Amino acid sequence: METTVKVKKAKGPFELKMQFFGLPLALFLFAVLYTMPTPAGLSYAGKMALAVFAAALTLWISESLPNYAVSLLVIVALPLTGAWSESKAMEVLGYEVIWLTFAAFIIASGMEKSGLARRMALFLISKFGKSVNSVLLLLIFINFAIAFVVPSTTARAAMMFPIVLLVVEAFEVNINDPKNNFGKMLALHGIQANNLSTAAIVTATSSQILAISFIKDLTDHDVSWMEWFIASAPVTILTLIAMFFIGKALFKLPKSEVKTLDLSKIKAEYAKLGKMTLNEKKALVIFLVTLTLWVIDSIQVKLFGFQLSLVMVAILSAAFFFMPHIGILKWKEAKISWNLLIFACGAYAGGVALDETGLAAWGLNILFKRMGLQNMSFVPLFAVLMFVASFSHFMFTSKTVRTIILIPTIIGIANATGYNPVALALPAAFCIADTITLPPHSKVNLIYYGTGYFTVLEQMVYGILVLLAKWAIMVLASVTWFKVIGLV
Repeated sequence: METTVKVKKAKGPFELKMQFFGLPLALFLFAVLYTMPTPAGLSYAGKMALAVFAAALTLWISESLPNYAVSLLVIVALPLTGAWSESKAMEVLGYEVIWLTFAAFIIASGMEKSGLARRMALFLISKFGKSVNSVLLLLIFINFAIAFVVPSTTARAAMMFPIVLLVVEAFEVNINDPKNNFGKMLALHGIQANNLSTAAIVTATSSQILAISFIKDLTDHDVSWMEWFIASAPVTILTLIAMFFIGKALFKLPKSEVKTLDLSKIKAEYAKLGKMTLNEKKALVIFLVTLTLWVIDSIQVKLFGFQLSLVMVAILSAAFFFMPHIGILKWKEAKISWNLLIFACGAYAGGVALDETGLAAWGLNILFKRMGLQNMSFVPLFAVLMFVASFSHFMFTSKTVRTIILIPTIIGIANATGYNPVALALPAAFCIADTITLPPHSKVNLIYYGTGYFTVLEQMVYGILVLLAKWAIMVLASVTWFKVIGLV
């Protein structure tokens, strides 16, 4: 079954007004900041970095101009206004985060073309989907597993959505039957398992890649694939378990054992795939080599005499997908989102300029004095920052925008309070994909909202409860697991 899922969010009246007034507001903010006297304790470069960033952020949020166009303007505006040198602004295109994101697009294209993840999902459901509970748990597991393989939340949703519809059909779910919540749970689990599983694997979305790049540049700490996974995976798994039981408590499900379950259509779809193709075998080998190199990053020197970083492994993997006889892709088949790469360049340049000009430290010092954050002990401060990181998607739906605001800010807070910045910034990065509360918060949400199986209120209540559970797990981890692994 070939299914293409394309979702374009329709703008509401408020968003249309934002789009209309965004450009004048951005210009006004820039003019005010440009003409005001430089505040005491802040350099002229810091003031101009703030002016450029505030204008760009307004345009990114309001979407008055395409985000990639705004980023190109940022690259020009930073040296033009004296906020940052031209060489530094231009160098951003060569930063590791850009290369890693570029490689991730190629890896995702190769895995999508191979069809390996789809085969895995259909096999597991046709083999082990014996009951309502087993199917729900299987779909959680599959979403978690394919996050290793497909580094894009939207691509994973597009792949899993038709499979979920097949499961709904197999269970003969009636959308008009208020007593049957199975379809509702399948759709909501599709959203939550997709987004929450993302937090376990750093390469599962480009925003997390951006986060560790900020951490490296602002703290000199290089977060490896394995370090991220060891810290985040237990939190993710416990959150997924909590999600399952919270869903069962909210929505009454049919009997756990369904004797008349007909999975013939799912089995038929799996049978259509036939034997494992050569492309699938090649993709599997490339993926296993890539994953192995990421996992053993800390002992590569001992094994090989050299070490390949997370970025170098990703680039090597991308090269394998293009190589004759070894790979399965041609250049034209690689779905590289150049607009996102350019957007990331401008966003990253603006964020780093705020730090290097001293603006971030200056602003945070003022904030601490007014809020009293500098007097907080670690655990209360951790709890406050994780709550903000998780629920900030209500204000900023873009994961990239939230990353460029949150991670440098939290690192600044940590530096000012004397705590290890990685102990606060890295857990906050685990919350970047927590966009599970409302349909407009991500394309994944919109894809599943199209089923009609749940209301906006149902998604919001379920999402908030699960995120509160994750927040509690994160706070508990700060005094247990994170201490055990040396993060805190």
